[in-house]
Amino acid sequence: MSGFAQVVRAELFKVVRKRRTYVIAGLWWGLLPALGLIIGRLVYVNLGASFANEAGGIDVAVQQIASPFGLARIALVGPAYLAPTFYIIVITLFAALLIGEERGHAMWKTVLVAQPQRFAVMAGKVAVAMLALGGLLLGAALSAALLGAIGMTFLPTDWSGEWGTLAGLFALQWAFSLTGVLFAFLMVFLFKNMVLGIVTVYFLPGLLEGLYSIYAATVGFQPVNRLNVFFQTIALQQRLEDIPRYFYTANAYAPARAPVSDLLAGLASGGADIPPDAIGQLLGTSITLPHAALVMGGYAVAFGVVLFWRFARHDVE
Repeated sequence: MSGFAQVVRAELFKVVRKRRTYVIAGLWWGLLPALGLIIGRLVYVNLGASFANEAGGIDVAVQQIASPFGLARIALVGPAYLAPTFYIIVITLFAALLIGEERGHAMWKTVLVAQPQRFAVMAGKVAVAMLALGGLLLGAALSAALLGAIGMTFLPTDWSGEWGTLAGLFALQWAFSLTGVLFAFLMVFLFKNMVLGIVTVYFLPGLLEGLYSIYAATVGFQPVNRLNVFFQTIALQQRLEDIPRYFYTANAYAPARAPVSDLLAGLASGGADIPPDAIGQLLGTSITLPHAALVMGGYAVAFGVVLFWRFARHDVE
């Protein structure tokens, strides 16, 4: 058996034995879709027979929220709008397990004696983190669809929806998560304190992006006077719109946030007065998926090169 396969087998054994894996699964697979189903039920019971549903708007809203497709979509979208996002929380917990515990318990020498190929060790750990995240995403989609099917017995919902597109977004969000895995592994490995590494993963990207936004918005502008104030305002607005296009946090969850536009459009078609285009930038849905893929690919290469180079050359304890 190759060194990579040995590492994958050993780390998978570690992941399935840890309580955190099942806590994450319980929250993602059970609590989130159950909450969506409860909200859909409350909306239908309280408004389904009222004047608000004369044009069928409430039925459409319930279909968007509590149908099998709606709950599966919530399982993808919901974690992307927490702060920090549930995706990065899950990634960091696995990084702490797969990288931090070896350093915390001074086990790196033992690990590298058993498997001296450092590239195989790190690649295997990254692969296991991606497999664990993929399993959680798949389970979230299936459990949400199952609860939605149960909800069909007491709600006016059905199986309709663009399932192929949603499956592609799940897969794309999983692929985008590789960048987060590499970044979390790098931070946890560089900081000998596991807690400090976790806090860095959560808050360093946002802090750096905020500082750069302030710098870019305040440097390079001419003094404002009555003649150029309009053009300076337009330039500032354009700059503030362009700056986040290359930020990690603005691109990392683009696939998960992409269905929000369709959700708002569906609610609007049911009679809700919601302008999806007007709040697309606010909800983080204005960045196209091809652009986000290029940006995240660049970040993944940068983080991966530094991580593997540092791990290969660093004297571990």
